[in-house]
Amino acid sequence: MRTSRILGDGPCNYYHVLSRVIERRFILGEQEQEHFRKLMRAQEAFSGVRVLTWNCMSNHFHMLVAVEDRESEEVQSELARLLVGDEAFLARLKPLYTGDALDGIRKMLKVIRGRDADESGESAGVENAVEAEDVFAMGNPTLTTEEEIERFKRPYLERLYDLSAFVGEIKQRFSQWYNLRIERNGPLWEDRFKSVLVEGEPGVLATVAAYIDLNAVRAGIVKDPREWRWCGYAEALKGQRIARNGVYEVLGEANAARRDGEAWKKVHRRYRQLLMEEGRQLRDEENRLVRKGLTPEEFEAEEKRGFELAAPASSAVFCGWAGAWECRICRVSI
Repeated sequence: MRTSRILGDGPCNYYHVLSRVIERRFILGEQEQEHFRKLMRAQEAFSGVRVLTWNCMSNHFHMLVAVEDRESEEVQSELARLLVGDEAFLARLKPLYTGDALDGIRKMLKVIRGRDADESGESAGVENAVEAEDVFAMGNPTLTTEEEIERFKRPYLERLYDLSAFVGEIKQRFSQWYNLRIERNGPLWEDRFKSVLVEGEPGVLATVAAYIDLNAVRAGIVKDPREWRWCGYAEALKGQRIARNGVYEVLGEANAARRDGEAWKKVHRRYRQLLMEEGRQLRDEENRLVRKGLTPEEFEAEEKRGFELAAPASSAVFCGWAGAWECRICRVSI
């Protein structure tokens, strides 16, 4: 029997999300991990659920997300704006929908609002350009225009600021892409995703974020989380603003005005120190390795550098804007 998810009741709630590939198969390679990243960021832009950090491994993924309360004044104001304004509504859909799908939705809105299609017969094929369940909106004499618009937009707007819709759609879209690509049928993921409400003393959020960013280190794949491209920390080092915003938020600096230059370096040092402290290897009383990670010598070297990034191989150049070392050959932050 399914158990109900534990959801927060604050103005903004944080969740650690985990989902595994069916039978825990190791099928997510570089192409799949990069596609997952793109899908996740597109779904984030549409849904309003913020990804503070994430990690896509070869058979599972983690995310730390922030979900605003749908009933809050700010969110309700935004939903009302999207309900009234068609261009704002379409802009919200753009990260997730193809150009053809958006054209179909735009035409449908014009039909509902009573605006004529262009003289070339633009309305033809509208039914095929939008989701089948929305065709009912093409004309109901018992509804006002505003009621028809609300009825048409409601299925889209109900997916905003919803944890289950956010994660479920990422998994569904990824499964469709993956199965089509390799001509496969059947489910790709184990059961429902798991989610844990993150709350408690200051610092808990940052500790959970570090745990997620350190997954590849714990697995012994890399020695430093910056070497694992498919995590929030590596994105932040590459200069991705949305990923840096996540670092600021988990450290309690969400209201910081500056996000680059010395301001970023200072915040980065704080987070990297946490990563290095949490990423140290552990040994038992008999000196057997219990947890993979940094050796005492490696941690000491990080500490001596003040948790600044070390200069890597000579084939790399430091990018002051990104705050990271970048390979001259492949232009990937390392």
